[in-house]
Amino acid sequence: MPENPTDDPIQRNFLYHADANPIGGTINRPFNGFIPSQTSISLPIVGGFLERQRKGRKWKNIVSYISESTHVSGAKKDGDEGPFTTQVTATIEGLNILEVITADKVVGQLSVAHPVDGGEPTISVIGSQFDNLRISGTKITPVIRYDLFADHDSSGESDPKKQYPKKTWPRQEKFLEKVTAQKKQAKDKYSEKYEGASLPGWIRHHFHWIDSEQGLNGRDYIQCSLIDQLPEMPEGFPGVICGNAIYIPGFGKVFFGEVIVHQKTFTVSMVRAQLGSPVGGAISAATVRSNGSGDGGLP
Repeated sequence: MPENPTDDPIQRNFLYHADANPIGGTINRPFNGFIPSQTSISLPIVGGFLERQRKGRKWKNIVSYISESTHVSGAKKDGDEGPFTTQVTATIEGLNILEVITADKVVGQLSVAHPVDGGEPTISVIGSQFDNLRISGTKITPVIRYDLFADHDSSGESDPKKQYPKKTWPRQEKFLEKVTAQKKQAKDKYSEKYEGASLPGWIRHHFHWIDSEQGLNGRDYIQCSLIDQLPEMPEGFPGVICGNAIYIPGFGKVFFGEVIVHQKTFTVSMVRAQLGSPVGGAISAATVRSNGSGDGGLP
């Protein structure tokens, strides 16, 4: 009598999701156009390994770069009880945006490990980096918070199988403490430098919850940064710094090392420029995203 396939052991399933984009954007002034990326990539839902690389280009004297590359991988580690892991990387070398933002290399990298029981994942941003980042020729070295996701409600467990968060990341107290301190520092430093001035309109929408009664409690959408505070620029530099962002007259606003946690989706964007006059539009560089979901072995 043939075996009944429904009696087979239940297999733990996992649906992978990761994508990478090294460069992209839209321009709406002085003309309309799209900045293309030839190496944007997405991971198959069943996991695997994909990578792309391409030599750079110059796009209408607005953006140029030497090369762009992406890598995504997804697999199960360490046998039946190991986690489902995803790593996604976007790299752009020789980045130049309007001769104002330049860098030898910018890398966004995100690693996510989901436990087999379907619980919450651990997150790592190690590998994300800026190499020789300059603003109008002035070198700037942001300090990256590689420990942003290092602490959670189970990080002190000695058993590796128990070292996964119990609560979702938007509910992780230690993570939220870091985010709150980051935003408060940005606000306080700005107020100190500009003699009690309130946050400018161009950045207030990122920080408006600081003074709210609710704060971060109950939010499923957390926007923060791998960078607590950009270094001060030399005396006479026309830019205005607030946290991980800088406003440059005649160029626009630039946000570095942005992190977005939306429920169980994690995004890192290393450079996001909102261009002002005379060129208008938006450009992002080295952006990676991952989530994924498992059934914990349920049928």
